[in-house]
Amino acid sequence: MNLTKQALLLFENTPRSIFHTLNSLKSSLSQTQQAHAQILKTGVSNDTGLATKLLSQYANHQDFDGANQILSSSLEPTTFSYSTLIYAYSKQNLFTQSLRVFAQMLSHGLPPNTYLLPNILKACTGLLSLETGKQVHAMVFAHGFYLDSFVQSSLIHMYVRCQKIGDAHKVFDRLAQPDVKTFSALLAGYARQGCLDAAKKLFNEMGRLRVEPDVFTWNGVIAGFNHSGHHEEAVLFFQRMHFKGFTPEEHSVSSVLSAVGDLENPKLGIQIHGFVIKEGLLENKCVSTSIIDMYGKCVCTWNMSKVFHEIENLDVGACNAFVTGLCRNGLVDNALEVFRQFQSQGAELDVVSWTSMIAGFSQNGKGIEALELFREMQTAGMQPDNVTIPCLLSACGSIAALMLGKAAHCFSIRRGISDAISVSRALIDMYAKCGRIQMSRLCFDMMSSKNLVCWNAMMGGYARHGKAKGAIEIFHLMQRSGQKPCSISFTCVLSACSQAGLADEGCKFFDSMFKEHGIEARMEHYGCMATLLGHVGRLEEAYDMIERMPFEPNACVWGALLSSCSVHGNVSIGEAAAKHLFELEPTNSGNYILLSYIYASKGMWTEVDAVRNMMKTLGLRKSSCCSWIEVKNKVHMLPAGDESHPQMAQIMEKLNKLNMEMKKSSYIPHTDFVLWDVEEQDKELMLCGHSEKLAVVLGLLNTPAGAPLQVIKNPRICFDCHVVIKFISSFERRDIFVRDTNRFHHFKDGVCSCGDYCWKNVVADSQI
Repeated sequence: MNLTKQALLLFENTPRSIFHTLNSLKSSLSQTQQAHAQILKTGVSNDTGLATKLLSQYANHQDFDGANQILSSSLEPTTFSYSTLIYAYSKQNLFTQSLRVFAQMLSHGLPPNTYLLPNILKACTGLLSLETGKQVHAMVFAHGFYLDSFVQSSLIHMYVRCQKIGDAHKVFDRLAQPDVKTFSALLAGYARQGCLDAAKKLFNEMGRLRVEPDVFTWNGVIAGFNHSGHHEEAVLFFQRMHFKGFTPEEHSVSSVLSAVGDLENPKLGIQIHGFVIKEGLLENKCVSTSIIDMYGKCVCTWNMSKVFHEIENLDVGACNAFVTGLCRNGLVDNALEVFRQFQSQGAELDVVSWTSMIAGFSQNGKGIEALELFREMQTAGMQPDNVTIPCLLSACGSIAALMLGKAAHCFSIRRGISDAISVSRALIDMYAKCGRIQMSRLCFDMMSSKNLVCWNAMMGGYARHGKAKGAIEIFHLMQRSGQKPCSISFTCVLSACSQAGLADEGCKFFDSMFKEHGIEARMEHYGCMATLLGHVGRLEEAYDMIERMPFEPNACVWGALLSSCSVHGNVSIGEAAAKHLFELEPTNSGNYILLSYIYASKGMWTEVDAVRNMMKTLGLRKSSCCSWIEVKNKVHMLPAGDESHPQMAQIMEKLNKLNMEMKKSSYIPHTDFVLWDVEEQDKELMLCGHSEKLAVVLGLLNTPAGAPLQVIKNPRICFDCHVVIKFISSFERRDIFVRDTNRFHHFKDGVCSCGDYCWKNVVADSQI
């Protein structure tokens, strides 16, 4: 029987409703299933054409079980059959499934085609599977598809995303006549990796070969430069695009708005906003969301609110941008109010909505509230992703909620996202902030690939723990791996040197910044140097360095010097630093308190009273000292002198018993820096109310014997508390971790990890 007769027989035996269903783009899944049943009933299920159409309908409805069933039961599946399913998987970013079906196709001896290969390369790109991508590249050559521009641009894109820009350029160089697609793919890659010179050179080469860029070319370059942090270049290319007669559309406008926001240039942002209105793009949801985000970054909350409230049909993207903008500007309570309003109106909030609020709470010092919101998110049935988890880990780190941080770590492992760089970086930071620097290093060492942020996070963790050797080791290891340090890298290593008192090593790193790496010293580096020199008592040298800075020192630099003067009791330099700080930060009560500490250490009570009266005149009050401790997965907050905690009577009873034991061991309360000229007994009572002591004793009362304790304190730990907690660690046989504003103190067997470095020369600052 010839093919014509077979086709006629098939047409006669197949109801026309089946053909109508299989050829219609509007057929529902139910109609497709009915057609499938009729095909089975009429006995024409072995026809390859019908099977392919049926498979296509199932794939379009994302019924992958049905599609796979058709494919597996087909006697003679074609390349087109497999391509249809692979395309459907690729469209949903189900890349592992795409490659699995492709492997099945190859096992049946079916060759790929130019329609299929770009989808397979897209899967390799999405999975960052370089080895599989190379195998597909070999197939391109084997089957003679190396001249197809779409396949070549997909290859270039794959190599670019897999951090192999050199291989991408090799593919490009083999092209006899590169077209706009291949130029655009390589240009976007160079821009995305921040290769300014290479991108500009390639763009000029494009003009030399008379290959006209299209809108996708401009969009790729603008978005690439924005992604790589070259925001000014993104803006310049946007302007160049406009001057060349191309009308920017939603993608280029959204990218340049993001760049303008990161540049914090509201004047330029307002100009682009006007352009958007003129071009009628404001109705575009992506553009309006980008405008809200831009104004939020530029601290223009009024403009941001105006744009948001003028949008007629609000979508979740605009809502998320508005909430994020409010949080970014410290208006976290307003953000929560808006978030609750969206909830009450039945808005379809997504994982980004919840993540934005969790990040906002975490970044604004509301770690406990962030954890509560995460629990609410889970109750609502919303699954966190690899953006939510880092925000949650940041909240856990901010309040040293170690057990909750470990639970988040386990959650990330179960979800298969623990290997994501953003999650790994957050784990390094969380464990370091929770006093478990060994766990930070373990997470760091287990990473298959590391970016600069991860190297800096590990160095920062070591710095926070005063482990300068560890930070320096990571710095040199980073260089040997081929990763160049940045300004943040030097901030971390200088901070580590200052914590350990390695003044000479720190000075060498500071000098090498520009000489060896071409990095200009910034304000934060001078702040580290002021701390470094001040810690070792080289106050005159620190003061001289600040006076010779190439730009005006800010409050952080003068504050570092004043803090060191309070440690060493240097009145003259302390007064000079305080004078600058009173001009720069007239309402910062901490500066007045530090000067008071210096006066109190010298018994200069008249000067202490004068500073106190100055604060009273300005309406300033000392920031309340507070400590946090996690007990049984609950974080307790204990303000200094506060008696509202339900276990306060037990805490004070236990503390008095410990004081008696300490006095038997010749302990004498260090009252030198209590800022009140009162009787010694009253000063001792004041010392008992220090928040870190209350938190440690609360931990002793509510945890098993020998269990480690983790405490966070918002100002520096005072000398008396440092001595007391050393005794408690020995007497109670406990490991006690205390994190203050400067560093971590690990108390064990009566010894602190800081080696009493901050207290070697003098009794340091105390608190009320």
